[in-house]
Amino acid sequence: MKTRNILLSGALCLLFCGPALIGLASWGGVALPSWLTAADAAYLSGGITEADPAAHFSVEGFASGEFQEAAEYAVGNCVPLKATALLANAAVQRSAIEASNVLFGWECYPAFYGSAIVEMPSEGRLLETAEKATDNVRDTISRVRDSLDAFGRRHPDQRIFVYLGPDSMNVEGSPTANLVSNALTYEGTENLFEEHDGAFEWIGGNVTFDEFTRGWNKVDHHWNILGAFQAYERMAVALGFGDDTLAPKGLVTYDDPPFCGTFARRGLETAYEDHILDYEFADFPKFSVTIDGAEGSMDSLVHHKNYERGIWGPNAFTSRYAEYFHTDYGLITLVNEEADTDRNLLIVADSYSNCMERLLAAHYRTTYVLDPRHDRETLDEFLADHEGVSDIIFIMRSPNLLAQATEQALAPASAQG
Repeated sequence: MKTRNILLSGALCLLFCGPALIGLASWGGVALPSWLTAADAAYLSGGITEADPAAHFSVEGFASGEFQEAAEYAVGNCVPLKATALLANAAVQRSAIEASNVLFGWECYPAFYGSAIVEMPSEGRLLETAEKATDNVRDTISRVRDSLDAFGRRHPDQRIFVYLGPDSMNVEGSPTANLVSNALTYEGTENLFEEHDGAFEWIGGNVTFDEFTRGWNKVDHHWNILGAFQAYERMAVALGFGDDTLAPKGLVTYDDPPFCGTFARRGLETAYEDHILDYEFADFPKFSVTIDGAEGSMDSLVHHKNYERGIWGPNAFTSRYAEYFHTDYGLITLVNEEADTDRNLLIVADSYSNCMERLLAAHYRTTYVLDPRHDRETLDEFLADHEGVSDIIFIMRSPNLLAQATEQALAPASAQG
């Protein structure tokens, strides 16, 4: 009886005093393992919210609730074993969902109650629930389409292309479309963009679900190098160098580190994992690289040397896609020192381009990669400052192509004043 009481008392003490002990240790500079602190949980939740309760310790702070909110975040940031608790809670919920699925036989089901990430055991992968084709979404598509058309008409000397990268929300044959009414499909989005003849060329990027399972990561929203290369080949045909595409020498698979991507983090599911894939090329052009105004190199954009040496982040939920290729930047400039052309390319993209911009850059003298989420200038302003751009290609998945940042980038320069 005494032993049980001691163990129970110890557990309760740890439960109630744990956050204070973790907080004191952290503030005192004591190095603690990431699994014991909330550090691992930061990867699962997308970050740690900075909290300063003392800054809101006032009558006004109490009245507005800002003090209570800051205190809640501060305690949450110090909860011991927080990541373990999050994963265990999701696993319990998932067990209940899986048990009910014995009766219903769903092809996919939520990773936990209320999750937008669903599990598809037959394919050993996670997917994102399809988006509804609401009137608001359709209006946004029409507005972005019209903005692209207006942008093209303002710049008749440039060829403008749009490549919408498929994802698990809209790919043809995705089982998540059966989970919502009136799902927004890739074909539906494509039809709205091509509803009127615009001053841009749409490059069809739709794939079958079988192609998707081969060319996209199982636990992350990005395509892998197979899907990206397929897209590159389609873009090459539209851009006019389809007969001169790069020829891979071989496929490299990095068995380590395991890749638990965006879907694994958001779905709190560790049963599945990916591995980074990349192509080797026998003769690849040499580039000089500038990243957000600072000198870089190809090693800054593709970190294969680090992976070959076994250098990678220790946390299992590290974004391996960004770690191996590169994180998102506002503006990257690649100058092809071996180019036999004077044509320049502007890629307007989200992270879908991170693994493939080097492929397109091999066919141009200078290639600019601009991410509207991290570079606030309009495209009109950019073109005014960078003469000689021949082609412009948008490479994005739907959430970012239809985002406010893209609309702002497409707006006339005068509208930003």
